[in-house]
Amino acid sequence: MTTAAAPHAAPHAPAPARTAQRPGGSAAAVMTLTRTSLLAFVREPIAFVMGILYPLAMLVLFHTVFPWRINGGITYGEYMLPVMITMGVLMTCLQILAISVASERETGELKRLAVLPVPAWAYVAAKCLANVALSGLNIVVLIGIGRLALGLSLPSAARSWGLAALALLLTIGACTALGLAIGRCCPSSRAASGILTPIIIILQFVSGLFLPLAQLPTWMVDIFSVFPVRWSAELMREALLPVSFGAAEPTGAWETGKGLAVVTAWLVGGVVAAIILARRDTVDR
Repeated sequence: MTTAAAPHAAPHAPAPARTAQRPGGSAAAVMTLTRTSLLAFVREPIAFVMGILYPLAMLVLFHTVFPWRINGGITYGEYMLPVMITMGVLMTCLQILAISVASERETGELKRLAVLPVPAWAYVAAKCLANVALSGLNIVVLIGIGRLALGLSLPSAARSWGLAALALLLTIGACTALGLAIGRCCPSSRAASGILTPIIIILQFVSGLFLPLAQLPTWMVDIFSVFPVRWSAELMREALLPVSFGAAEPTGAWETGKGLAVVTAWLVGGVVAAIILARRDTVDR
């Protein structure tokens, strides 16, 4: 009697293998993306000139054209040093970053990055590290040449440098978050440049960078005090200028707590906006 052979069970299709993240793979990805961002910045003449050389050229220009001392016994170059530091951070971390993200979005770089075994946060972390490095370079160049070549005086108190470091970290963070968010909104790098260039020019004049706030109408000061540029510049002036210059501010004194609070609020809001816009953006999916 022939016994029918039991049918063999159909072999299961092998489960698709997951790409294992190597130990340290995320950190390596962040460093690679950071290096790529820095190289792209250096290789782009306009970005390098506007982010690094333009603030330095403006500092040298103000120091040379206005060599006399102003109220408080400091030179005009010393008065403009915190302004140029603020402007350099604003242009590098906000304007140039937003244009870069919009360009990567336009050319498909974000879509190509999305298919790689790289965590999504690595891209953001790389942009943050690149901005910290570029801002640090900008600050070192401005302070170094200002001190060594122009003979500008710098504060010696630890509190001054602590406040400057805190203000810079908050400003870099806020501008980076806003740059990432705005870059996600713009369909092209030209659109990002066209939107941000006039806004930044206006903010420079109405936030106390080139014109004392006391010379502006009260309503204008009140409106543009909502933005972080005014407070970032004031915090840097408080850190690097004599205490007596607080009397030139609209309230007649430094507003350290309010300034830190406003910049921090923009940092938090920028991070939230960047996360929401990145999730809603389908260009890299």
